[in-house]
Amino acid sequence: MTIMNFDIEITRAERVAADPDPEATAAVWTSAAVALRERMYDDVRVTAAWPRFTEEPTIRFPLEVTAESLQPHDVPAYIELFFHEAYLLFNIAVPGSFGGTITTSGGEFRVRELTLGASVFELGRVMAPRADVPPIDALPLADVIRWYDSLHLGTQQLATTGIAKALFHLLHLARTPDSDPMSLLRLTHALEALGTPQPAATLAIRDVIANGTAPLLHPMHDDALDPRVEDASVDWIDAADLAASMIVAELQRRVRRWVNAA
Repeated sequence: MTIMNFDIEITRAERVAADPDPEATAAVWTSAAVALRERMYDDVRVTAAWPRFTEEPTIRFPLEVTAESLQPHDVPAYIELFFHEAYLLFNIAVPGSFGGTITTSGGEFRVRELTLGASVFELGRVMAPRADVPPIDALPLADVIRWYDSLHLGTQQLATTGIAKALFHLLHLARTPDSDPMSLLRLTHALEALGTPQPAATLAIRDVIANGTAPLLHPMHDDALDPRVEDASVDWIDAADLAASMIVAELQRRVRRWVNAA
């Protein structure tokens, strides 16, 4: 039996929009102490002592990994997978509730620092009233976990279904700078994977980005240095926010449908 203990520190990212429902954010963190206390990956168990939500910028808690037979150098992969799943589960339940930099200490092997941004979920929720999409509300974390587990994604690293592709795109976006126009490509690919029809205007903007005819921005993306940046960004940012709303709404719709059918 392999047992390894770690200390987790999550430095929360500054939100890109005001939290529309702070009580729901606090509630999903509280529910994680039971609903997301442990995840099983074959014979590997990852157990987290999730704390209650506070307004402090840094959250700390212990995490344990146990397995019947596991090489110590493979342990970091399971910790990273656990937090990628937690990111999706929290944010589908309450969009924008989980985002920041995750630092893991302890154990025999170094676990890479992870930075996962929740802006796609945050902006998707904020833009929903203007995007003509189904309601985006808070869902019970336990329901989201049961729905997610019904997908049987396990430890797979290659998406083989439409829903897996959409979720993997969201994980890539979580690790992509918010100012990157290429993010619209992933958002539209995620919608296609979900089978969701897209506005022609969104696809047109996606196409000019993909074929290289869209304005090319400096990686600083700073309008204080060049005011033209703001005008060049408006179209793709609006299209990205619309696509984000459609994705979040569709994922929540699927959770509700699965819960009602179960």
